[in-house]
Amino acid sequence: MSIDFTQRQGVVEQAMSELVSPRTARKDVPVGFIGIGFELHFDWAKAKQSYTQAVGDVKGVFSEYNSMLAEEEPIQTKDDMLKLLNAYRAQGMQALVVYQASYISGDMALALATWLAEHDVPVLSWSHTETTGGSLTANRLCGQNFLLNILSSMDVRYSWIFEEPGADSLGESLGRFIDAVSAKARLKHAKILMVGGMRVPGFYDCELNEMSIAKHFGLAVDRIDMQTIWKHGEENFAEAQVNAVVDKLLSSPSVAGNGVSDNELFLSVRLALAIADYANSNEYVGVALKNWPELFDNYGIAGDGAGALVQDLGIPVADESDMGALLTMVAFNELTMSKGLPTLMDFSFVDHANNKVGMWHCGGTSTKLMREGTQFEIRNHSILDNYDPEDSYGMLFEFLQELGPVTIAKYQYPHASTIFAFEGELVDSPMRYRGCYGEVAPKALCSKQIAGSVMNYGMDHHWVMARGELLELLREFNFWVGIEELAPTEAKTSGRSIPKKMDF
Repeated sequence: MSIDFTQRQGVVEQAMSELVSPRTARKDVPVGFIGIGFELHFDWAKAKQSYTQAVGDVKGVFSEYNSMLAEEEPIQTKDDMLKLLNAYRAQGMQALVVYQASYISGDMALALATWLAEHDVPVLSWSHTETTGGSLTANRLCGQNFLLNILSSMDVRYSWIFEEPGADSLGESLGRFIDAVSAKARLKHAKILMVGGMRVPGFYDCELNEMSIAKHFGLAVDRIDMQTIWKHGEENFAEAQVNAVVDKLLSSPSVAGNGVSDNELFLSVRLALAIADYANSNEYVGVALKNWPELFDNYGIAGDGAGALVQDLGIPVADESDMGALLTMVAFNELTMSKGLPTLMDFSFVDHANNKVGMWHCGGTSTKLMREGTQFEIRNHSILDNYDPEDSYGMLFEFLQELGPVTIAKYQYPHASTIFAFEGELVDSPMRYRGCYGEVAPKALCSKQIAGSVMNYGMDHHWVMARGELLELLREFNFWVGIEELAPTEAKTSGRSIPKKMDF
């Protein structure tokens, strides 16, 4: 069973949230609902009755950030449809559900297709069964078939469902569409931020083609240098404020031990406050943090723990300037309304004999993801410790991640027009490496297929792990933003390169 991590409290989440600017609320996404039919040949009383129930079914899957645009009964003519579509558009419609109340006149379908071809409005066609044993009272299935034939002929992208009113499966299908297109609408003209201004040394898979990102997601990318965010912390957070948060961190029962100096703790917590405040006050939906080398060399800290504390506040933070990872995290965050708690990981361990893959990173994961019944350690950077423990820096958090279903994915750099994704179950395991670790038993693919696909495609080296079985929701979103999912390759070490789609 999936855990609602939004019900968990980050280790110093409350103390930090009292000091930083509040996040801007998610914007409302209006959804248009139109019933179509033809009174002349079909039972119009039943059509109106089913339409009323359909309105309620659609409203039932809305989040608090959706509103409905709907009429009292179905419409029958192309003129009425065009008038309604334009009225809904003027009211900010971002998605459209077309309910097949009955069969329709052909010119109505063509008018809808023509309008949709001119507007960026995702559309879902919904039909269902009707009473059998006598005359066709609605002929809905055939009507839906006819409508989608017209949409396809006009090259209009669409989703469709054939589900019974009130059914659980209907709620799942409708909800998947509404969640996906709502995330698409919220991300359009939103902003993501790179703190540090550039990639880390030698990590060539951490940049993005910003025009491709704008084309697919509508996102804008801003960049600031590290000194800007450092000065923001110095100017906006007093020593006493920062120390109060540090004290709460060290006194938390979740902390098993601390090996980080007082100064590094202070500077790391202040950096976390600065990032969160800057992101919220400027309405960024996610941050990529250039953890090194500047934070090591110029500021004397490791940035991973700061990123973890920012993520506790619901702001996605991607380590090591990885903008592709940030893009994946932001998509998951919007699709799940912050419940997925996506985190950046490396693919660092395989156990083919037991069909498991190990996901690890240095210690920048939200503390909400710590396994129940365990504690975390505040440590210096484990990789710096490999070179010289005496001169390494802190702060980062080391713990095993919580068990449960996960979805792992990454939009592939630099164009992000392709993605590889799979589901699995995070299962019990030892802490195989220092840092943050979780071991995943894949759901549909095997560990050899995953490793083979990653290596044969030559994929990015960071992966984003989100909580929940989210693959179908992610696929619906990718369909609407024009992303191609890379198919798994054979589980063999062929050593050949499979070209990636680079046409954004």
